[in-house]
Amino acid sequence: MKHKADFARTASKPVSLLAEQLHLPAAIIRQSALHNNIRWMQQFADAANVALAPHGKTTMTESIFKQQLAAGAWGLTVATAYQARVAARAGAKRIIIANQLVGKANMEVVAELLAQGTELYCCVDNADNAASLAGFFNSKQLNLPCLVELGTPAGRCGLREIEQCLSLANCIHQLQGLHLAGVEFYEGVAKDEASVRLWIQQARQLCLQLLQSNIETKTALLTGAGSVWYDVVADELINVQAETGIQVVLRPGCYVSHDHQLYAAAQQQVQQRSKLARQVPGDLQPALEVAAYIQSLPEPGLAVLGLGKRDIAFDAGMPQVLKIYRDGRQLPYDLSQCESKKIMDQHTYWYYPAELQLKVGDLALLGSSHPCLTFDKWRTIWLVDDEYQLLEAMDTYF
Repeated sequence: MKHKADFARTASKPVSLLAEQLHLPAAIIRQSALHNNIRWMQQFADAANVALAPHGKTTMTESIFKQQLAAGAWGLTVATAYQARVAARAGAKRIIIANQLVGKANMEVVAELLAQGTELYCCVDNADNAASLAGFFNSKQLNLPCLVELGTPAGRCGLREIEQCLSLANCIHQLQGLHLAGVEFYEGVAKDEASVRLWIQQARQLCLQLLQSNIETKTALLTGAGSVWYDVVADELINVQAETGIQVVLRPGCYVSHDHQLYAAAQQQVQQRSKLARQVPGDLQPALEVAAYIQSLPEPGLAVLGLGKRDIAFDAGMPQVLKIYRDGRQLPYDLSQCESKKIMDQHTYWYYPAELQLKVGDLALLGSSHPCLTFDKWRTIWLVDDEYQLLEAMDTYF
């Protein structure tokens, strides 16, 4: 066995999840939903006249990266230098590191990618960091494209004031080894639409000021948008590129697998407020599931499932059982009154009504909230068809 969800090597092909030929628990992606999501978001970006650089930290799966790029993605977004290397290996010619680049070992990786011809951008929100970057890349006779990061009070990284950003931009402009390439922001920490719109407007104004002050070149990158407010970012910036020459790049990541809770609710809000989203055929679909057996039935109404914190996300909502199978057939049970109430390393406590006649060994398919923290628990994600037959082993690189 290579990993915890490997299949029985004696199994005949095609290998079937429902025929109990996989070691469970196992994480799976339904191919039809994956292809739908990649197509849907690319069509949304195209309709909004913006570029799409999906955030790769969600899946860290080269197979999925390649599919996103083949569908028309402008590039890929990552969080670290290591992730940038994986993105480049998957074929990305443009990469945004939506984070500060700190540490010589990390700089070395980026230098290698720049030397290979990768168009790579990183964020800067500190003059000392800018000086360190300049010294390193200038010594290698390279120019690192930098994005000034605009943050928000009580938020994450990024400078809090426009004047601070302009001062840092002047600093970068004067340093050998760096090239001021534009502005980056992340609006996902905002709590309401009004705050998001105000922040985006500030980022746009900052980018315009950089252009007008001749600190910038004739074009600039303006990039933001997670998986919750991407429609609002697109709406605020839909005409910027045509009016100013600024290249707008959206960076959602979780859309590619979607989920059954957090982002399902967020996408409902997108559909309600965005006319453009409603014009794109179809909608995002949950693609990621985790399969596990009912391990024990120790008390009436309590099933202990054979998966836990090591296997599925629990930070933004407890996993939900979507379907139950027995002998390869789905049981016609209404699971709406069932609930996962406690999760441990390898077990989940799942409560169900007495009328459900469960057996140890029944196969449960679960959906989760916040897919990033399910993907990173697996060395391999199985791509399956709608009958849960294995199509591809998709390795992850966390």
